[in-house]
Amino acid sequence: KQWYQRRVRGVPVWPDGGYFMLVDTGPMGWDFTAENTGRCYDVDCVKWLTREFKLATIPISVFYGDQNRHLAAKYIRVCCAKSDATIDKACEIIRSLRKA
Repeated sequence: KQWYQRRVRGVPVWPDGGYFMLVDTGPMGWDFTAENTGRCYDVDCVKWLTREFKLATIPISVFYGDQNRHLAAKYIRVCCAKSDATIDKACEIIRSLRKA
């Protein structure tokens, strides 16, 4: 927990166990409305992170039905079962993208 908070200063949602954690991307200030894709925010977000920065994450809204998809629209899923070097690089990328 502490490595993420020190390195990224984002808003993680910590699981009790497992290899994944959720990150609330709302405080990051990223805006994908200009892309006008009709997709949920998190889907556009993960596609952008992968396309532009080779940072693969998972959208959460795809696990929800149409009526509740908005509940997860700002969250992305991140795998923590990586080497320290890989996690450090991912944190560096995310930190560089965060709005002040």
